[in-house]
Amino acid sequence: MSFIFRGIGNKAWWYKDRSDFPWLKEGKLVADVFKGLRTTHGTLSMYAVNEKTNVNRIIAALACTRDNIQEFDYVLVPANTIKEKFELNKTKGKTPDDTVNEWHLDIIHLTPSKLSDLVYTFRDHRESMNRLLKKNVNSEVRKRIDNGSIDVGRINEKLKEKFS
Repeated sequence: MSFIFRGIGNKAWWYKDRSDFPWLKEGKLVADVFKGLRTTHGTLSMYAVNEKTNVNRIIAALACTRDNIQEFDYVLVPANTIKEKFELNKTKGKTPDDTVNEWHLDIIHLTPSKLSDLVYTFRDHRESMNRLLKKNVNSEVRKRIDNGSIDVGRINEKLKEKFS
């Protein structure tokens, strides 16, 4: 089975319920879940995953585009679920791992209501939300640099010193 991978910001927001927000209606999510889903020109970046073992490689590549290493929360949704509801466009990613860049795609033509639909699709797959701890993200980055899959010259400038 193939999946679509998306970083989601802080996964704790996806588990907040009415006891945290008494005004929140049953079955609804607090708007803070949108914090980890920044769109650009109506698109949202994602990655196709044919093997779950590739998740850590994607996380390592994405971590290298940030200013610092931190825990990484994500969701995996069956690819068919996303393909049925949203329009996808295969585009090349912009990480220091060329293989990961080939797995990149965008959900396109997103409107606020479509983004909301996506949020609830993610919520329906909360069992597939996970977190890679900071120490494990760091180890994955180091492993990918050592095996040559991550090009150190293309790592975020603020991280280069740490991994050079």
